[in-house]
Amino acid sequence: MREESLPPWRTHDWKVRTIESIAPGGGSRLAFTCRSCGRIFNQTTINSRTWAVDEGGVALNDTVTNRWLAESCTRKPSDTDEDDRKLFKNGPAL
Repeated sequence: MREESLPPWRTHDWKVRTIESIAPGGGSRLAFTCRSCGRIFNQTTINSRTWAVDEGGVALNDTVTNRWLAESCTRKPSDTDEDDRKLFKNGPAL
């Protein structure tokens, strides 16, 4: 199967780790970090809800999450990713 025909999520080279083994409501929370582009996502296993986060695990703006999920891996950090990581979902991180 050629990479162009893969869904964007499958084009990344994921390193996965468990953040919480039992999240409220059941399931776990996982951190997915792409070894190539450096984008990081958190995901709940109970419902597969996925969102972009910064290196500290702070949720990024929904616009960033939606764009990153729709884009295939760039194989290196994107020029705009550093700015994207400053766009927090719930305002500035303290």
